Amino acid sequence: MSTLAPCHKELKNGKGKCSVPMWMGGCPAGFCDKEAYGPQAAIKPGDGFKDPYTGEFIRFDGKYTGYCPGLACPMHGGPKKDEVL
Repeated sequence: MSTLAPCHKELKNGKGKCSVPMWMGGCPAGFCDKEAYGPQAAIKPGDGFKDPYTGEFIRFDGKYTGYCPGLACPMHGGPKKDEVL
């Protein structure tokens, strides 16, 4: 996997790129790279539940709960463009 570029960590003119790692066949395949407007929303107690079969945390609002080292697009739990403006 490559390292995060500045566009994955910092906003430039209010935009950056999503830093969620993508995988294909169990191998690293880069980053999501969709437009991102901020970091992933923090998960607080009461935001979801733990699946009793898989142990995975599932949010009630359906947002992504996986690993995101920098900025996140709206699909991966980051803020929407409307929320930032």
